[in-house]
Formats: sequence, structure tokens, C-alpha cells
Amino acid sequence: MKILITGGTGFIGQELQKQLKESGQEVVILSRRGGDFLWNPAKGEMDRRALEGVDAIIHLAGAGIAEKRWTNARKEELTRSRVQSSQTLYHALKQYPHQVQTLVSASGIGYYGADTGEKLCEESTEPGQDFIASCTQAWEGSLKGIEDLGIRVVKFRIGLVMGNGGGIFPVLQKPIRWFVGANIGTGKQWQSWIHLKDLIAMFQWALQEKSMHGVYNAVAPEPLRQSELNKLLAHAMRRPLFLPAVPAFALRLALGEMAVLVTGGNLVSSTRIQKEAGFSFRFVRFSEALKDLIH
Repeated sequence: MKILITGGTGFIGQELQKQLKESGQEVVILSRRGGDFLWNPAKGEMDRRALEGVDAIIHLAGAGIAEKRWTNARKEELTRSRVQSSQTLYHALKQYPHQVQTLVSASGIGYYGADTGEKLCEESTEPGQDFIASCTQAWEGSLKGIEDLGIRVVKFRIGLVMGNGGGIFPVLQKPIRWFVGANIGTGKQWQSWIHLKDLIAMFQWALQEKSMHGVYNAVAPEPLRQSELNKLLAHAMRRPLFLPAVPAFALRLALGEMAVLVTGGNLVSSTRIQKEAGFSFRFVRFSEALKDLIH
């Protein structure tokens, strides 16, 4: 297959490129700078040559949720970057000749809201009411036009991605490594996570399994409470975990509204991807993931 990746220069995209190429696929990158082809979603511009010979698109483009404080302007940018990139793809697919059969898109478990407490979130669970939920709803909704063109669309609501090259895992490790690790807030909030290798395998699975369509939660089968995740991580790193918890209000002072990304949590089900799509996880338990991540 020839696969076009949007936003393929980030943490997930770089590993995805590598694995797809190693499995014999041809990969091209669509980026605002530095890719094989250029686009400017803010202006709706895209190099039409990017679609030539492409069988599938993996759509990862969008501004980083946790990169900057959530001012009103930043929140608009986060939503706009996701919607505009999807709309640019839609107009290109509608306007230019192509052979694209499949589009696999990133989304996030923030669809259910930043903090869903003890509620088990399945793909049919109603969306949340906060900013992260509205942003994710807009992101997913922006793909409707592409579905209407007859292209098979798969959307992965991705949990906390555990990998050494970037994302949340190095952030979790750093304070524990320096003996200042602590639970956040109550420590009871659920953390639904996935190993990077399983996430990459999931994208590859969606490309191959033509029966897959719609939304799937991309989370491991064993969610953990934040305090238990910290405990397992500290044990694997051979570090103590003895400091008092960091109060939620202190994080809100430091991070503003964005603090919900660490003070909140979601209990998310992986049943659909396993039972309906037949996907098998390599890393079911967090302890298994840690053995692979910490050397």
C-alpha cells in the first residue's frame, strides 16, 4: 500500500512511519514544513500530487493539546487546527482524482470529558461538556464529509500513550527519577493508557481490516488509578514514592484550565477493538509495558 500521513513528524507519527516502512509499505508525509508534500490547512491549500497513487490516509494533524496554556486564543487554535486539516483533506479528495479507500484518524478519550469519575466509557457513551470534549467532538465531526465520499473512516480515541520517544511517559518518569514523585490530587482518578507499540499495531490493523469503521477506543484493557500507576512506575524505577500528593488547586494555579489533563481521568473500555475488530494487545497490563519501557 501507499500511505499518506498528515502530521507525521510528531512522536506517534515518526514511529508509525518507521513501522510501516519496515512492513513494506510506501509512506509519504504531508506537512506544513519538512514533509514530502506541503499543505496549509489554515488557507485550505494542499499539493494535489500528495494524493497520487495513495491507497490510505493516516490523519494525525493537529496542534498539541498540552504544549501551551489554554488561553481563549489557544483553545480556538486547538479546535481550528483539527477541523481545518480535515476540511482541507475533504476538499482535496472531492476535487482531485484519487484511489483512496481508507482514512484512519487520531482522536482522543477527551471526547468523554476530562474527568468522568467512575463511569465506564464505551464508544457509545455520550460526549462530555467541557472544552476538551467539545474540541474532540469537532475533530471527529469534521470527518463526516470524507465518510460521505464513500471512504472508509476509522477514528481512534487514544488514551495516555506510553513510549520513550515523547508524550506523557517521560513526563511521568522525571519526578520519580529525581526522588520527587507524588500522586496528583486524590490519586483515585482513572488513567486509561496504551503502549506506543500497541497503538502503532492498531493503526496497521485498521488499514488491513476492511470491516473496521467508525470509532474505537485505543486504550489497553487494564486501566489503573493514578496512585497505582505511580506506584508501579516507582517500583520499576527502583525509587521511593513518599512525598505528599500535589493538591489539585496548586496545579490549577500553575496550569490554568489545562490542569484537568492531569487532575482528571477516564475509565475507558477496550472491548470493541478486541471483540469486534479482533485486535490482540501485546501489552495488556501496565507492569508488562514497564518491562519493555524501562531498561
